[in-house]
Amino acid sequence: MSFAEFEALPVDVFAEYVDGCAVVSPWPDMEHQTVAFKVTALLEVALPGTLAVMEAGLRTVRDSHRIPDVMVLPAYKNAVWTEQTPVVAVEVSSPSTKAEDLFRKVTEYQAAGVQQYWLVDRKQRSLTVLGNDGTGWDVLLDLDHDRPKGEVAVGEHGVVQLDLDALFAGT
Repeated sequence: MSFAEFEALPVDVFAEYVDGCAVVSPWPDMEHQTVAFKVTALLEVALPGTLAVMEAGLRTVRDSHRIPDVMVLPAYKNAVWTEQTPVVAVEVSSPSTKAEDLFRKVTEYQAAGVQQYWLVDRKQRSLTVLGNDGTGWDVLLDLDHDRPKGEVAVGEHGVVQLDLDALFAGT
């Protein structure tokens, strides 16, 4: 399908545009949205001067258009599909999207120049922060049950304090 046909889909279709195809996902459940909201609020406070948004459109590579669960942009510019390179892209995994998050998106985000890719696994109650070194990803932080707290510097934008117990509280 063309991108024009993709954009003409009904607004209630939750989809990304990848290599000429609409990749349709179910709408995120409340637990997913709660975790994404907490990450957005945390990033908004920790990284002053940036814009943290949920479910916003990002044009990546090969004319693909993705919707990270959370994205931090270096500045505010209103657009349906931003072409700004995100400082951080976050995916909160769900059973229906986990493979896409771990395999295709990680490659696209790296090629698009995303500085950090955060993978939040609700089932494992873990968070992995990957840093883009220009040729691939380096693990900057890996939090789980055994190590539930840590911090990560996000370039010159600031340092984010992370606590998995707070992130997953109530879920």
